Amino acid sequence: MIRFFAALLAITALAGCAAQPAPSAAEQAEAATCTAQADASYNAQNYDNLSRTSQDNLRYSPMPNHVFDAQNLGAIHARDSQIASCEQNGDTGGPGLPGAAPAIPRIITTP
Repeated sequence: MIRFFAALLAITALAGCAAQPAPSAAEQAEAATCTAQADASYNAQNYDNLSRTSQDNLRYSPMPNHVFDAQNLGAIHARDSQIASCEQNGDTGGPGLPGAAPAIPRIITTP
């Protein structure tokens, strides 16, 4: 009886290792588009963090700046969440703007 449950457990564990089908070209293109949009948004919003030099492993460095670490991790999480939302829902308008991006207002002048 124990061997039966052990075999059942082994089969169940191996069933989770089934090969996933390769993503289609459309899924790959969507993932690339969502990642590019999230990267552009991340780079625009976190320019100051990206240009900051690392203070790690300096001989006489001050205490580590955990506020910077927390802000950096939060920004990376927001980027990853934006990618996941874009892939799941098709949101391409950026955070808080579902669907297509809003129209950009133009000033029309008449001669």
